[in-house]
Amino acid sequence: MYFKRIDMHGFKSFAEPVSIEFHDGITCIVGPNGSGKSNISDAIRWVLGEQSPKMLRGGKMEEVIFAGTANRKSRGMAEVTLVIDNSTGILPIDYSEVAITRRMYRSGESEYSINNNQCRLKDIRELIMDTGIGVDGYSLIGQGKIAEIVSNKPESRREIFEEAAGIVKYRTKKAESERKLEASAGNLERVNDIIVEIESRIDGLKTDSEKASEYLILRDRYKELEINVTLKNIENIELKNEYIKDDLAEIDNKINESKEEKISIDSELTENRNRSEELTHLGNEVRDKLLLSVEKISSLSNQSQLYKEKLATIEKDNGRLRDEIDLIDQKLTKEKENAEELLLNKQKMDEELEKLEAELADKIRNYTEMTGALNTEAEEIDEKKNKLFELHNFISSKNSEINSLVNLKNTLLRRKEQILSERAASEEQNQELFRQYQESEKEQLAIKSKLDDLAGEKHRLNTSYNENIVKEKGLGRELEDLKISIGEVSTRKKMIEEMESSYEGYNNAVKFIMRSNFSGINGVVAELIEVPRGYETAIETALGAALQNIVCENDQSAQTAINALKEHKAGRLTFLPLSSIKSSNLNFDASIKNAEGFKGFGVQCIQFAPKYQKVMEYLLGRVVIVDSLAHAIKLSKNSAGGLRFVTLEGEVINAGGAITGGTYRSNTSNLLERKAEVKQLGEKLEKFEKTRKNKSEELEALRESISGQSSKMQRLEQSYRETELELLAKDNSIQIVKRQLSDLEAGEERRQKELDSIQVEEHSSEGMIAEVKEAVQKAESQIKEIEQLTDEGLTKYEEKKALLEVMNEDITKARIAAGASESQKLHADQNLSRIEAYQKELSEEKLGKEALLKNLEAQKQTLHEDEEHVKLDISRKEEEKAALDRYLEEILQEQSGVTKFLNEIGQKKDKLDEILSGYQTQKYELEIKQAKYETQLETYKDKLWEEFEVSYLQAIEFKKRDFNLAAAVKESREIKNRMKELGEVNIGAIKEYESVKERYEFLTEQRNDILGAMNTLKQIIDDMDKTIKQNFKESFDKIVINFENSFKELFGGGMAELRLEDENRPLESGIEIIAQPPGKKLQNINLMSGGEKTMTAIALMFAVLKAKPTPFCILDEVEAALDDANIDRFAKYLTNFKEIQFALVTHQKATMEYADVLYGVTMPEQGVSKIISLRLGDEIQL
Repeated sequence: MYFKRIDMHGFKSFAEPVSIEFHDGITCIVGPNGSGKSNISDAIRWVLGEQSPKMLRGGKMEEVIFAGTANRKSRGMAEVTLVIDNSTGILPIDYSEVAITRRMYRSGESEYSINNNQCRLKDIRELIMDTGIGVDGYSLIGQGKIAEIVSNKPESRREIFEEAAGIVKYRTKKAESERKLEASAGNLERVNDIIVEIESRIDGLKTDSEKASEYLILRDRYKELEINVTLKNIENIELKNEYIKDDLAEIDNKINESKEEKISIDSELTENRNRSEELTHLGNEVRDKLLLSVEKISSLSNQSQLYKEKLATIEKDNGRLRDEIDLIDQKLTKEKENAEELLLNKQKMDEELEKLEAELADKIRNYTEMTGALNTEAEEIDEKKNKLFELHNFISSKNSEINSLVNLKNTLLRRKEQILSERAASEEQNQELFRQYQESEKEQLAIKSKLDDLAGEKHRLNTSYNENIVKEKGLGRELEDLKISIGEVSTRKKMIEEMESSYEGYNNAVKFIMRSNFSGINGVVAELIEVPRGYETAIETALGAALQNIVCENDQSAQTAINALKEHKAGRLTFLPLSSIKSSNLNFDASIKNAEGFKGFGVQCIQFAPKYQKVMEYLLGRVVIVDSLAHAIKLSKNSAGGLRFVTLEGEVINAGGAITGGTYRSNTSNLLERKAEVKQLGEKLEKFEKTRKNKSEELEALRESISGQSSKMQRLEQSYRETELELLAKDNSIQIVKRQLSDLEAGEERRQKELDSIQVEEHSSEGMIAEVKEAVQKAESQIKEIEQLTDEGLTKYEEKKALLEVMNEDITKARIAAGASESQKLHADQNLSRIEAYQKELSEEKLGKEALLKNLEAQKQTLHEDEEHVKLDISRKEEEKAALDRYLEEILQEQSGVTKFLNEIGQKKDKLDEILSGYQTQKYELEIKQAKYETQLETYKDKLWEEFEVSYLQAIEFKKRDFNLAAAVKESREIKNRMKELGEVNIGAIKEYESVKERYEFLTEQRNDILGAMNTLKQIIDDMDKTIKQNFKESFDKIVINFENSFKELFGGGMAELRLEDENRPLESGIEIIAQPPGKKLQNINLMSGGEKTMTAIALMFAVLKAKPTPFCILDEVEAALDDANIDRFAKYLTNFKEIQFALVTHQKATMEYADVLYGVTMPEQGVSKIISLRLGDEIQL
């Protein structure tokens, strides 16, 4: 057995997944202080079950989860997996490779698993017990803990020696046996206490049981007598009730006859009352019409007077309008004369203004023409002056341009030679870089393709892994829930089955019969039927005590069982023989089935074997199940007699009409529901078990998949990181080449553009020089011509300017004269317009008044016509009023006759009402008597159920043929007195006595079993003590010899020994260490120096390893306190243990020299550790 690998993810400073392979020989883990190298030894200790944060160099356990850095988020979980090769089978598990995993979340929740199967910490500890690799063993020596091996108290050193001796598992089993023994002693004490308590009760219970048995016999006889007395009373009351029914039928006939006569009278009354109402209504209508006629006549008279007043007003308005029209005509004549005078003056003004404006236009035209000619001459003179100035500037500029063009041409020639030289050098460099670029691009595409493949596979695998982890947790919780559910259902099912088998809830007589196994007994009614859910209360109420009736094959079976009940005084029962039972008549009215609220006939609402058809018809044949009391009452009134109606809530309407309801305590529904619940629980349990099996198989397959995915993800992650680094390096290389090629290409384009530009500029400059020289010569010729023309034009310009000023003065005078004439003309136009507007206004006013006058004449004619029509309407309305007065008189005479007849027939009806009231009073008195008898019947029937728990139909079975009522009452009174003499009776004492007796016998037997188990445990403990003592002695003797040898070899001499403080008690005794380094006196270990203590502890550790080698040993800086010489001895000594894997966390160079494999721990990113591995002779691998 050896360690193969440890995987860490999110543990302390290992933020990313890290995997460390362990090899044969010595593995050294090195690195600077604070790099996280000791976290590897902490991870191994943690995954093996360490529960102390202090041993992991922390304050609380949550600190093992990566806490994050400035650049990284914290992890939500820490996970460590230790893979162990178990091909030698040292670990007691059927796997050649064992992976122990511990996972912790920030919530504080921890998970343990072995080969991806979730387990307990206890399972891991038991797996590695006595192998030496546990957290309390000698194979894990933490940082700074080596000296504690020898510094501890003698009693505390035993752990290492016991681990080496292989007695830890025996001590664990012994402790467990001692706990069981202690628990058994406690159980024995409790059982003895219970037995003593039962012994003090059992005699008293026996007396109470005998007393209760006598009471039950008396009670059954009392019940039989009282039921027969009650039945006799019911018969007497039913006979009286029949007489009352006959009297009620006679009274009902008389009432019906009276009601028919009353109906006839009511018909006549109604007919005459309707006629009276019609006449009243008709009279009111006539009165309304008369009133309307009077109002209409008055309205027409008022309207005629109004027409006369309007005609007088119209005559007055006509005279006023004619006067106003004459006045308007006079105003129009005067305004016409004024307008003719103004038109004559305006014509004279127009002629004068036209003459003045013509003279002004001629003068302005002449002035404008002169001004235009003068401006043209001035512009020509200025233009010639400007042209001379421009030509002088042009010549100066062109001379400078010629000098510049010559200099530019020389510069272009020199630059052209330089560019051609640069082009040759750049061409060679461009070819080399392009070749490099093509090669790098091909390599880059290959790397990208590989990276994409890895990323896709990584994403798919990671997604699947996360989904599987979530599924694994979900399945784990589901299995745990299923386990709880199965336990609950199984317990419930077992409890109910036990209750059924023991007939729990049945009376003692039923239990006696069913436990006695009499032949011919089929079973109790309650267990022979199945009741649908929701009908339990209804069927329970309908059957009542009959639920506990027993069905048997024939009369003989019933007689045998009854004799046994009598013989054993076990109570009374009703038996239902299949051979002789008579079923009830089932020929019901089919209309009941269609009635509202009908749920079914009682016998049809249950399920049972066909052979019990007659029994069930006997019990429930005349029972109807209804949904509610309201519907039950309605059905009972409309149905034939002899039926009992029972609601789903347990109300009952008996055949006689009595209604029973309310609440009562009962356990019989449990009897009805018990079988159905057992069946349901069985189906539920089967379903749960099937689900648990499927879920377990699914979880096992899922865990195997997760394990494979985890390993594959780590390999993929490593490949992905390596490929990313490779791609990054290749990208950088390509970018550098691309930039260089881009720079060369840009340089070549720049050079070509510059050469093209130089070529163009050369040709351009030569042409430009010739053009400029020619332009200068032309400019000089133009200057001479312009100067001559300018002198001649100035003389003519001054002469024309003086003439223009004289013409301007004449124009001003002409404008003043024209303006005055135009102002006079404008004033005349305004006056003429005003006169025309006033004339128009007067004409419109005249037309309006003439139209109004015409309208008034039309109104006058219309009013005359309307006045004549009103006079005719008044005459017609007065004739209508007279006819209505005559009609109203006829209606009043007829109404008086109808009223007289109504009074006569009303008196006749009152007399008939008195007779009918008398009949109804007689009926009411009879119904009260009937209700009283019905109540008495129901009281007696309720008494049967409430006192004796039997229905009326069941009570008939107790009825005696030759029954002496007086003798029965006397005997019943005597029995009642005897029952009183018995005093308080505990009926439960019978059952309690049997139960206590059984329990007493059971506990006595259990006490004997406990005593036997305790003796067995004591023997086991004694045997284990001997084994532990022997194994410890043999192992301790080996370690003593090994310690003396390893001490001498490590110190180069000296002497050391181990001693038991009390050799008579080797299993409890402390262990002393005595050591004498070379050249020193023999002394206690506590008086030695730090280095000497460390070397002594190392010597003891090697002694233990030699006595019982462990497959693996982790030493965390155990040699830190040693000097170089002692470190060399320590490291050299390690090579003696070829069969042990060593993992050393160290700073010492001397120790590293003996290592087969080196792991370096670095922290390139603050707070995050990285692993570098080095195998001797190999290159470093990141």
